[in-house]
Amino acid sequence: MFEPSPRNSLLCRSLFAALLLVTIPAAASGPASPPAADLSRTPVPVGAAGPAATAGKPLDLDAAVRIALAENPLLRAAAEGVAAAGETVGIARAAYYPEVGLDSRYRRFDTHVFLPAGVPATETTLGATDDWSAGFKVGYSLYDSGVRRAETATAKAGLAASREDAQRVRQDVVFGVHEAFYRVVSAEAARSAVAARVDRARDHLRLAETLKDAGAVPQADVLRARVELADSELAMVRAEGEVKTAYGDFNTAMGLPAALPVTVEHPTMEVPNPGAHDPEESLTRALRQRPELAAARERIAAAKHQKEAIAGSYGPRIRAEASLGVRDEVALPEDEDWSIGVALQLPIFSGFAKTHRVERASLEAKILEAEAEALANRVGQEVWAAASELASAAEAVRRSAELKAEAEQSVAFTRARYEAGAGTINDLLDAESTLTQADSTEVASVLGYRLATALVLRVQGDL
Repeated sequence: MFEPSPRNSLLCRSLFAALLLVTIPAAASGPASPPAADLSRTPVPVGAAGPAATAGKPLDLDAAVRIALAENPLLRAAAEGVAAAGETVGIARAAYYPEVGLDSRYRRFDTHVFLPAGVPATETTLGATDDWSAGFKVGYSLYDSGVRRAETATAKAGLAASREDAQRVRQDVVFGVHEAFYRVVSAEAARSAVAARVDRARDHLRLAETLKDAGAVPQADVLRARVELADSELAMVRAEGEVKTAYGDFNTAMGLPAALPVTVEHPTMEVPNPGAHDPEESLTRALRQRPELAAARERIAAAKHQKEAIAGSYGPRIRAEASLGVRDEVALPEDEDWSIGVALQLPIFSGFAKTHRVERASLEAKILEAEAEALANRVGQEVWAAASELASAAEAVRRSAELKAEAEQSVAFTRARYEAGAGTINDLLDAESTLTQADSTEVASVLGYRLATALVLRVQGDL
């Protein structure tokens, strides 16, 4: 039976301290802590803007984007997702640290006495015994066939993929703000065009009434002019409703209440050059910058690291363990109870589970690679379609501007003929209808060009 002594006590304490000195530096030299979760290129922290930022001044596009980056809840959700992925890295890194714990227990037992044959015994059982113990335990994995390294690398790749997903959400939010902003500008431009139509209809009615009073035209011309005015005023009501709807969508895109009163600052736009955009350059930028592609690459890396972790889990493991405490049959034990040792674990056969698990992980990585290739092809198609749409939209802006200029000249010429008695009210209203259509075409073409420009930036990953 082991008898504790000062020398034994000093030895166990020395061994215990040596184990701590070995494990703690090893843990400290593990993988570096992941950087704090963030959304790259986010210029405004969450909560820094809000309804107060919209009061009293029109919003330009940059200001609207800043508000959205601060207020849109989708970005907050994405940031929390990145933070959660960072905690997963911390969980994986925990394996690099020693496991330390306190253990205290009490039990009462009877034990049967086994003696050699022929040895007399007055009792065949050892009477009820109290067993009190308390101790401090520490364990550390000295070698695990690369499982910790692979699992930590898997978690880090998952964190990187989460960051790219958050960047994708950010770009979607910014693109949504661009789209909503330009729709507000377009709705207000359409309202201005309808207001001009109302003014022209009132002028035509005034002219028809003047000519009718002079006996130059019949009452029918006045009635036709009144119908045109009523129709233009009805169009004005619809235009006002579309402006309100567009502002509600704009506020929602920024993460603000839909009913919040805001105004926008109309941007200037030069007549675009249809051939100014290079699709090949856009594709190169998209393949380099799109967060979806970067996230797919990180997930492929995570799958490969997970395969390494599975393979390593079937390799040898070496673990060091030590405990130091007291144990006795009284409630305040005094006898030293310590242990220190190294354990080797080597799996030999597991029913071919290793082969199947490793093969499954390999196949899952290949699935992700195929999906990433399909995603790259889809990105290429998006870039090509966006570039084609931009070229068409630029040409449409040029042509619609020419059409509107010609329609304005036609209205002015026809009005002069009608005023001189050389034309009819039908000619004037037909010219007016052509100008109304030209106004609508110009508003739609300008909106299409602005949206196509924003879409090109989105598919390139530049927003």
